[in-house]
Amino acid sequence: MLRLIQPCKAYLASYTEAYDEYRTFPRRSGNPFRNAHVQDVLAYFDNMRSARNLPAGYVASTTCWLVDDETQRFLGQIDIRHELTDRLLLYGGHIGYAVRLGEWNKGYGTLMLSLALPYAKELGITRCLITCDDDNPGSARVMEKNGFVLGDKISNTIDSQAILTRRYWKNL
Repeated sequence: MLRLIQPCKAYLASYTEAYDEYRTFPRRSGNPFRNAHVQDVLAYFDNMRSARNLPAGYVASTTCWLVDDETQRFLGQIDIRHELTDRLLLYGGHIGYAVRLGEWNKGYGTLMLSLALPYAKELGITRCLITCDDDNPGSARVMEKNGFVLGDKISNTIDSQAILTRRYWKNL
């Protein structure tokens, strides 16, 4: 059974494997998962959800893991930011998600987002924003399959590079 759960010790080893997979992926810059080798990620996610010890510029966020109970495997992560900052309004939005590298193109991003939207609504988010780079058609499809509508495309500067960003909206 596939389901969203709060990050927990039972799936931590599989989560760490997913982190390690991204470290060896030559075409990917950055890693969407936190390094559990050097950080207590469970405490980090709990702090983020409870708005304790937030890094500068961060807002409270709830992280959920998509897991497969049958295989005991972590498949992906979705983060629901409780509010928007000026920066998140331009790049990031309310929700960010990542699918384990070896599980791409299996519909897990679409499923994960559909399962997370009720959580976002419970948090009081009534108009939800998600962004993606313009050259990421897979992420755009995930949003569109979940009823998000392209609002606009804006230029952002990320790590000194100009990035065209798609901003998608949905009323919850």
